[in-house]
Amino acid sequence: MSLAAIANGDFQAYQTYTNSDADINSYGAAIQVSTKVFDNFDLSANYTYAKLDFDVNANPDFRTNFNTPEHKVKVSFGNTEVIKNLGFNVAWRWSDNYVWEATFATGEVPAYHVVDAQINLRVPSLKSTFKAGASNLLGDEYFTAVGTGMIGSMYYLSWTINNL
Repeated sequence: MSLAAIANGDFQAYQTYTNSDADINSYGAAIQVSTKVFDNFDLSANYTYAKLDFDVNANPDFRTNFNTPEHKVKVSFGNTEVIKNLGFNVAWRWSDNYVWEATFATGEVPAYHVVDAQINLRVPSLKSTFKAGASNLLGDEYFTAVGTGMIGSMYYLSWTINNL
């Protein structure tokens, strides 16, 4: 009976979470450097490294669900007051490609990079700061997990009152 069901495709596949006797090692590091350049401009860079050591060939059916890129970088440059009451910040983010594993799907998340930017204007007479900015300014859509939607751009305006 069960062989006939399998032959006819009359079955439901499922997965369970389990532990493993396999040697699995994960390690990583992060470093950030921030400094002032050109008198009053902020320059910052950070790098994250994450590594998983696991012998897939010895344990082909075990999924670690590590779901983390090996390399990630972020660099930002800005000045809170490049001229009186006007500031800006620009950031570039990059992520390496990596394999995403989950019970519903496994696949590769491609490498991506995005640019974020913001300008801000302080208006002391109104006790206000106005901001305009964008995440993923260049509009190149990307995703960070298999099975999720694409991440596009977000543009925003804000008005903060009584912050001076």
